[in-house]
Amino acid sequence: MLLATPALGKTVPHIVVSTEGGSYHMELTLVLKTPIDRAWHILTDYAAIKRLNPDVQRSEVIRHGGQTLLRMYIKSCVLFICFPVTQTEAMTNHKPFEIKGTIIPVLSSFRGGFSRWRLSPTKGGTRVSFEAVLTPSFYIPPILDSWLIKSKLKTEMRTTARHLVAWAKRSHKGWGVMALGSRNVPRGPQQR
Repeated sequence: MLLATPALGKTVPHIVVSTEGGSYHMELTLVLKTPIDRAWHILTDYAAIKRLNPDVQRSEVIRHGGQTLLRMYIKSCVLFICFPVTQTEAMTNHKPFEIKGTIIPVLSSFRGGFSRWRLSPTKGGTRVSFEAVLTPSFYIPPILDSWLIKSKLKTEMRTTARHLVAWAKRSHKGWGVMALGSRNVPRGPQQR
């Protein structure tokens, strides 16, 4: 999922963005001071996904043949160039607490990719790990080198983390960011 920034208090989420063969790989890890069920509810409320990423102009949840499709209309700008893109993912929820979206290329502005949220309980909260690979099918002008695109993606991920913390706090006064961490995530567009 494309994810638009001040730090979260005195700490910042662990964010990694890299490129390989025309694909963008993203990782985000943080720990929320909120129960795992609340974090799960926030992330699986697909109709309200815009609250986590302001670049999402609108979203639609389509239920078809037992599948849940999440279609997002996104406007992402780098410098003075904006990309209006459509990202449609087949969403699957796995217990315990894993959400996976697989890009549907024919309905998207991407040749392929996936997103995955993993939640796990930790002392005093919930560890949230996000991983995504996106392979754009749209033209990216050479003026926007990979450093600029990676910088934009990092900014979007910081904003998503900040919004996730804010939504967690709205439900549980006094809860918010507890700690931040990292994990090693294998790179590549393979689906797991």
